[in-house]
Amino acid sequence: MNGGRIVTKQNREFKISTVFGGRPLPAFFGQHWANIVTIIVLGLCAFVYIETNVLRPLPGLRSQSDFAVYYRAAKDVVSGTSPYENPAYFYPPLVAFLMTPFAFTDYVTARSTWFLLSHLVLLWAGWLLWRAWGSGRIGLCCIASVWAFGGAFKETLDVGQLSPLLVPSLAIAYTPRSKFQDAAVGIGFALKYIPGVLAAALILHRGWRAFLAFAGMAALAVLIPWGLLLWAFTGAKAPGSAHYWMGTPSMFSWSLPSVVLRLLSPLKQGGALPHDWEYGNVAVFLHLSPELRWISAGTAMVTLAVGVLVLALRCRGRLSSEQLPWAMVALVSLSLAAAPVCWSHYQVLQYPGVALLLANSIRLRAWRTTAAVVLCFLLLHHLPETALHHYYDEHSGWTAASPVTLYVWTSVAPLACLGLFGLALSHVKRSAGTIRQIPAENGRGQFTSVHVGVGKSIAAGLRQVAKAALPERAPMRHCNGAARERGARRS
Repeated sequence: MNGGRIVTKQNREFKISTVFGGRPLPAFFGQHWANIVTIIVLGLCAFVYIETNVLRPLPGLRSQSDFAVYYRAAKDVVSGTSPYENPAYFYPPLVAFLMTPFAFTDYVTARSTWFLLSHLVLLWAGWLLWRAWGSGRIGLCCIASVWAFGGAFKETLDVGQLSPLLVPSLAIAYTPRSKFQDAAVGIGFALKYIPGVLAAALILHRGWRAFLAFAGMAALAVLIPWGLLLWAFTGAKAPGSAHYWMGTPSMFSWSLPSVVLRLLSPLKQGGALPHDWEYGNVAVFLHLSPELRWISAGTAMVTLAVGVLVLALRCRGRLSSEQLPWAMVALVSLSLAAAPVCWSHYQVLQYPGVALLLANSIRLRAWRTTAAVVLCFLLLHHLPETALHHYYDEHSGWTAASPVTLYVWTSVAPLACLGLFGLALSHVKRSAGTIRQIPAENGRGQFTSVHVGVGKSIAAGLRQVAKAALPERAPMRHCNGAARERGARRS
């Protein structure tokens, strides 16, 4: 046997191997082991996802949650009343109009339907991300792992939050050279405002048509609902507690402005938690002075400004099409670190970017970067949530028994956001001269980032394309004799 082919006594070989399909023995078993490992990883991720994100939240679907605010807003819209009559509703009016169909059923049916739709949207977002970035095994396993072990998904699904709708918009925005990139950013801005920071990437990309499309989509999605609200609905025309979004020291708001506010509201060991630490997640219970509000807002603006400036310096004032998705990943991390209010479940917005960073670092065999991405991913939600729950159980409630423990675990998430911001910036730099799509052996492209010079990348890209397009030539035997025979016939 020679390289997977059967050799006869006359030293001849069959043209097509009947044993290994024409592939060498290591390649044959390597392909099958890769498939086996992929199936094992996907099976484990599916089991964890169903156990954590489907079975555990099911018993709580009948109880009141954050979704009740959306449900009441839908009822108000149907009855011709402004959703801002409810003090707990401080979302864009577009959300209330999108929730209108749920007003025609009871709360439990609406909550169950929203739970099912949230899962479908999250799985669709994962599929979009996988297809956009090469449909490879590594990308599939990384997306499945992030979706399964990202604890913020469970929290979002538990309370029926809006965040699942933003995940596919970010997946589309991260798609290289997508025609719907600008529209996805605009819709995300109209739903939550936080994705609006991605407009900075569109400006640095100098894609003015895309930026104008984003601005037009955002304006339509924001102004039309507001216009309808002002013209056709009775009641309050704006949130009653808009200053709530200027900041909160709540222990479950994980951003740099909230960290600053908690430092300015110090804990006394052995005493009770400050009121705003424990109840700052409810607008009507939050009592923040104007000075602290502006300190929080100022911290947010400085963080955003410095981060955007660092990005602009990193790309030298201009983003290429290959750098644009990584810049958007960086800006999402930056916006969550800088947001005056960033609840723990907002970290679901990080997960598409985390999956891309993880897959790309594994493809490049950059194991230190891979370890850093995994650590930041765990610090975004899983580790602080586990530590705080353990603290609550250990001390039978929220007390200041260990101020250091509370300060540490309520501050690590924004630091992890900044860590992911830096990791995404490293990919922006690495993508400055890259081959964005290299044809694989099976004919399908796989996206990756390889730091090479521009001239070398063009030459290497042409060689890869030519190698994939031209079939392998069979070895020519007795060519000299054939040439002599043709020469003799001509003469």
